[in-house]
Amino acid sequence: MSDKKYCYRYVDGNDSQGRPIVMLWERVILRETEKTFWHVHDMPLMSLESMRKYHSRPSNKQVKRCLKNAARSGYHLTKEQAMQAFIYRKAFQLNRLWLTAETVELCLKGLQGAGHIRNVSLDDGLQINWHGEVVSVPNSEFLASEQPGPIASTFSWGEY
Repeated sequence: MSDKKYCYRYVDGNDSQGRPIVMLWERVILRETEKTFWHVHDMPLMSLESMRKYHSRPSNKQVKRCLKNAARSGYHLTKEQAMQAFIYRKAFQLNRLWLTAETVELCLKGLQGAGHIRNVSLDDGLQINWHGEVVSVPNSEFLASEQPGPIASTFSWGEY
C-alpha cells in the first residue's frame, strides 16, 4: 500500500538500563535526482503526496539533503550502506578518543615529571586522582613529552 521509499542511518546509544544499543533511524525520501535525495521524518498516516505538499514550503528545516552513495552522507539508500557508514564513523571516533586519552595522559605525566603538579596518579589511564596538587605553573607553552605517543605517531602532523 505504501509508495514511500526510505533512507537509513544507524546510531549508537544506551537503553533505559544503560546497555549499549545500535538503533536504525528511517526517514522517507520526498524527492530524488540522479545525485541527491531529500528526506524527512515519516508521518505514517500521511501518503507520500500529502507529505510532499506538507513539506513544500521554502527553507523547511525539517527537510534534509544527502548525496547518493556518498560515504559520509547522514543517511543512505540501503541498510547495508548505512551499516558500513556506521562502522566507519565508530572506528574514526575510537581513533580520536584513543588519541585524546593518550594526549591527556602524557600531558599529566609531563606536568608531574617536571614538578608542576603532584599527587596525580594514573592507573593505566582508567583511574585518575582528581585532587592533584598544583606546585607551580608553566609560564608559556609546555612541552609535556619529547616524543609523540604511539597513537599520535600514526597520525599525519604536517603544517597547515
